[in-house]
Amino acid sequence: MILFNIVESLDRSKFDIGIVLMQQGGELVPNLPEDVNLFYLESNFTLFDKIRFHLGEDVMLNRLKKIGNEFKSDIWYINTVDNAHLLKYRKHFSIKTCLHVHEYLYNFEQIASQEINLLIDQADQVIGCSVLVEKLFKRLLGNKYMTFQSAIDTRYIDRCLTEITTKSGDKKKIVSSGTLCYRKGLDIFLDLSTFFNDTNVEFIWLGKWPNNGYAELIKNKIKAGEFPNVQILDQLNHQKYYQAMQGADLFLSCSREESMGLVMMEAIYCGVPVLATDSGGSSLIVNDQNGKVCFDFRPETLSQEIKGLLNKSFEKSAMRKSISQYDGELEIQKLEIILLKI
Repeated sequence: MILFNIVESLDRSKFDIGIVLMQQGGELVPNLPEDVNLFYLESNFTLFDKIRFHLGEDVMLNRLKKIGNEFKSDIWYINTVDNAHLLKYRKHFSIKTCLHVHEYLYNFEQIASQEINLLIDQADQVIGCSVLVEKLFKRLLGNKYMTFQSAIDTRYIDRCLTEITTKSGDKKKIVSSGTLCYRKGLDIFLDLSTFFNDTNVEFIWLGKWPNNGYAELIKNKIKAGEFPNVQILDQLNHQKYYQAMQGADLFLSCSREESMGLVMMEAIYCGVPVLATDSGGSSLIVNDQNGKVCFDFRPETLSQEIKGLLNKSFEKSAMRKSISQYDGELEIQKLEIILLKI
């Protein structure tokens, strides 16, 4: 969503934009502005591709050159550290490179050491999504680093919420969102739900299942009835997502680590108070005006915090004001200056 906002907002009198997709599809692709050039970089390799590679042909480089012949780039804006491997091809093109880092400590364990070296040596500009990422890279990279504070697109949320979602039924709704994974605290979320099995509280997770063993294990535990008051809603479009968010009584973030935590910001904008574990990013967003950060990850403690927040009232305008310092339009202006200078 952040990249979509950047593409949509950049001044077209200063920039021509092409997007290279690493995988087909994407819910927001049909909504891209018509003046955006769209390309697809195949990341899978056939048997014939592998044979050509072993004969000395760099198949990926040739794919990039083909795109480069169709769209002459001055800057490669590489989104997320997962794509840092593309920096090794920069020497074959007359370009500057900019890498946008949305990730934090845990994610860096999942990538190869050579990709961090590429980030340090081959990126002309590194952009981080929060002051937490800034602490990681600023002293190391100096003027090559800038912070682009991630923010939500409030206008888009408003369009999705043209109708006010009224809270239905007697049950209290505890909502979380994001990829269903261990880092996001799915296990804590599920354990917490068991403290409310005999109450009028239901737990709803808005997010997609990844294709891995952990997700499959949790799916089967839910199917077996281990967590009777948990719902996983994994097929929602953006409008239904924000409507489900707005209909919640409390947003729960059990994440072990966040570089920022935009889903918490979304909940706050929708008028839903947040209970968050101390994930790093949560302390940048959550405060007394919009919820609470809990520094104890034990479900027993978190369950008591849930009960307390469900009985506490929050003022929606004050909640929105508490996150008003995250101004996406201002950040875009800063980004344009950087891109024109590199």
